[in-house]
Amino acid sequence: MITKNRIFGLDLMRSLAMLCVIVTHSGYGSLFGTRYGIVAVESFFVVSGFLIGGILLRDFKDQADLSSVTHFWKKRWFRTLPLYYAVLLLKFILVDPSIGWNILYYFTFLQSNFYGIDYLNVSWTLVVEEWFYLLMPLFFLIFFRKGIQPKNFYILLATFIIADNLLRYFWVLKTNYPYGAMVGNFVFRMDSNLIGVGLAGIRMFNPEIFKKMSHVKYFIVGFSALIIAFILFSIDGGGTSDVKIQAVWVRSFWFSIVSLLVAVIIPFFYLAPVFAPKEGKQPFRWVLTWISLLSYPIYLIHVEMYRYLNNTFIIFSEMHPALKFISQNTIVVSFALILYLFIDKPVLDYRSKMVKK
Repeated sequence: MITKNRIFGLDLMRSLAMLCVIVTHSGYGSLFGTRYGIVAVESFFVVSGFLIGGILLRDFKDQADLSSVTHFWKKRWFRTLPLYYAVLLLKFILVDPSIGWNILYYFTFLQSNFYGIDYLNVSWTLVVEEWFYLLMPLFFLIFFRKGIQPKNFYILLATFIIADNLLRYFWVLKTNYPYGAMVGNFVFRMDSNLIGVGLAGIRMFNPEIFKKMSHVKYFIVGFSALIIAFILFSIDGGGTSDVKIQAVWVRSFWFSIVSLLVAVIIPFFYLAPVFAPKEGKQPFRWVLTWISLLSYPIYLIHVEMYRYLNNTFIIFSEMHPALKFISQNTIVVSFALILYLFIDKPVLDYRSKMVKK
């Protein structure tokens, strides 16, 4: 049931990121004054950009055409849309239909820009991701129709990443939009995914550099820099308080800083011998691989499940916090497994038959 060609190191990254998100949304969002959930979400974006970038670079290396673009969209949207729409409709039909026709904003991934994300809080990341999936192949089609030259690829990507940061900076100065309005606005949030795409380019065009980056010393440097960055982020004594998180530089450049540091540690998880496939039964790997497989349904439902359980069953308000955390997340994982087995996996199996590589 679990495919053998999975990359265990990336499964581990996804599992750890998912655990951080769950713990954050369970009411433990600050550790020593830092919102570690920020790293988790940026990790999702960078890993996604790395994997999607690898696919696009492989498919469009020699030339790009519209059929390649539509083929990519079919494969990607079979992966992400059915489960998202299923969760959205389940909430609308069974729990809360009050949103009415405004649900169309959620179907078109425009909620962050025109309506708000309160109906399905976690959907803001899906907005960024889906617009990235839509626009990135077109980017390749426009600029690399006749093939990809590494130098042009790096220059163009760096230009777009810098432009995204400057666009955020000047927009924050002009409008003073708060952190929450910037973090999920796809127009300003392509840089994290693009940094992942850049890392995929290094892996393809400069494999010797990518291999060198996988050495444990670079992982230690990158991880240490990530920790230092968050210490500096919370050095005012108030942690990531509203004052600190609303600083202009945070709303403008913080996303790229975190994403670059995450990108530095990805090669270690991707190539380090400790994560290489091993013979025999590996219970720890098996569990983490399953967590990674279930990370998407878990991510989609966990906040809504917490809200429903807390509002419906008074027993959870009387539980010890640790017992509440374990019991609620057991329910979340169980329901996520049902969604995976009866919606996600059948759709993916159908995709592998209908959409060839």
